[in-house]
Amino acid sequence: MDNTARTINVLVIEDSEPDVYLIREALRLHVPNVAVEVVEDGEKAIRIIDEVDRDDQRPCPDILLLDLHLPRRSGEEALERFRRSPRCGQAPVLAMSSSESPKQRARAEELGASFFRKPSTLDEFLELGRIVRELVSCAPDEPGQT
Repeated sequence: MDNTARTINVLVIEDSEPDVYLIREALRLHVPNVAVEVVEDGEKAIRIIDEVDRDDQRPCPDILLLDLHLPRRSGEEALERFRRSPRCGQAPVLAMSSSESPKQRARAEELGASFFRKPSTLDEFLELGRIVRELVSCAPDEPGQT
């Protein structure tokens, strides 16, 4: 699939402004034609997913980047809701955490997400863009469609 011809919609669910900045930079460097929507808590993320399911005109995200530690509702709850989405539930998800918890990683993978441990160096964090590009290039042309 040639992703350069269309806009890649990325939904970022992250409450850390510095991490959002780094995510935007990583995407800018590695993913052409990217549109990024950011929400800062699990409650808002669930509302967005509900909205996408109700409104056929609202595009599904091509990929969800999800911090697992969120205020108001957990990243796990948002991921569970996303996976139940009839329109978008098959889109790739990259669950992110600064924790190295095997239990957390296993739960994210059980829910069909790839796992990205937030690194401590800028260069390592910018690799997130390459990972997103690879995940999106393997995704169906229309999220939620098989």
